[in-house]
Amino acid sequence: MNRNGVVHQLIITADDYGMCPSVNRAIEECLAAGALRATCVMANMPDYPDAVQLRRAFPHASIGIHWTLTLGRPAADPVQVPDLLAPDGQFWPAPELRRRWLARRIAPAQIETELRAQYDRFVAVAGQPDFWNTHQNVHVLPGLFALAVALAHRLGIPAMRSHRRITAPRNGSALTYHLTHPVYWLKGRMIARWAAAAARQGMRMPAGVVSTPGYGPGKAAVEQIVPRVPWPRHGPAELVIHPATQMVPELFGELTESRLREYEVFRDPALSRRLAAAGVQTVGFEAVV
Repeated sequence: MNRNGVVHQLIITADDYGMCPSVNRAIEECLAAGALRATCVMANMPDYPDAVQLRRAFPHASIGIHWTLTLGRPAADPVQVPDLLAPDGQFWPAPELRRRWLARRIAPAQIETELRAQYDRFVAVAGQPDFWNTHQNVHVLPGLFALAVALAHRLGIPAMRSHRRITAPRNGSALTYHLTHPVYWLKGRMIARWAAAAARQGMRMPAGVVSTPGYGPGKAAVEQIVPRVPWPRHGPAELVIHPATQMVPELFGELTESRLREYEVFRDPALSRRLAAAGVQTVGFEAVV
């Protein structure tokens, strides 16, 4: 509680568990430190079986599925999902997958087949997911968003990342940023409408995800970010991180050094106390109603 008696709820989620040992160990250390209260698992990647111990080791944490269509190999039989695969048998990179989806060169049934296969793998090691999202937000496309929401609903996954933007720019106000970046604002409005439709179907989600223009990649500056967040009146906000103990450039894409900086910040056991002193309570997806 801060000096004004206000407590804001923040879900800090670490994406990409299962990607590689560097990411898994970093997330585990950050979960043990306390501020991190949620992580999501890439069930198609080689190190996803480590998730078998997450619920036992971290009973306070929310464990979700990080559906992946743009990195690694499929969980489904490749002959069932040929539209998703490049000639080397791996998923198309995100820009190409988006282009092919918009050009209707990917059968929706193949997307569903792959997502179901990843879900089955996840359940085998970690039980029912507490929430879902996608790697590189690849589902945030016309048609694909609704497909993923409908499938998650049928599978009984209770919550998701909302993608409503809570903009906390390093300089200036959120309003000023929106006025000077109209495409960003317009896309945010479109995603908010999709999120509202998902909520009407019964999908629970945080109030929004914190976007931090001007801070560069990553959320290592979390203690500078939280005072600038225009906190929602109802429900927690979500802050997404990607920590790693060491760089693996062939997997990390644009998020390289930022992963190491996040690891150093979020593995600090004192971070929770400092955030609490600033009026921020870290929670998991159990706070989403």
